[in-house]
Amino acid sequence: MCFSATASFVASGVLGAIGVASVRIAPSRRHLTLAAIPLIFAAQQACEGALWMTLAHEPFHVGGTPLARAFLFFALFVWPAYVPLSLWIVERRTVLAVFAAGGALLGAYLIGCATLRDANACVAFGNLYYWVQIDGPLKHAVLIVYVAFVAVPLALSSIRGTTLLAAAAVASCVLAMWLNRAGFVSLWCFFAAALSGMVALTILQSRRRAPRADRTASF
Repeated sequence: MCFSATASFVASGVLGAIGVASVRIAPSRRHLTLAAIPLIFAAQQACEGALWMTLAHEPFHVGGTPLARAFLFFALFVWPAYVPLSLWIVERRTVLAVFAAGGALLGAYLIGCATLRDANACVAFGNLYYWVQIDGPLKHAVLIVYVAFVAVPLALSSIRGTTLLAAAAVASCVLAMWLNRAGFVSLWCFFAAALSGMVALTILQSRRRAPRADRTASF
């Protein structure tokens, strides 16, 4: 989270608890990947909390530490592939598989930029910033494509509540860009992490709608 180590660790703890509850109430094994989204965000926020503490001891509060790369792995690679994949596992629709494959390719490119090129994190003016070198011609298009790989599968999904998640994801992206363009990555990840709590409600709705026999035979 872009605010402080304490805020990141608190968010991680809350999301961890929500994630555990979400996994426990999943109506079937196919829903587990989707239900685990808050848990993954909890791990991501824990990485950022630890990064805050590490950068406090770095010269000028700047460093390309393994913790920064771990956070960027979640932010750049995991989400554009994981979100459509988790929906595909539940619904087995070809269009979701296509988005999952495309998201994985986009994520591979982005994490390649962060791994093979110089990538840093720094604390400035009380905020956490990440610097990743993306090829110039793609720089402005990448964000739009990234958002599409996350939001469009949610909008296309027939799972109740995912359309609202799609709208919230796009709105949070626009808000993060408007509030803090330089610290966009960290700020949007904070908003997305907060929104991931809605996944538990989606899972709960799916459980209520599932036939009783499916619930008892799922695990």
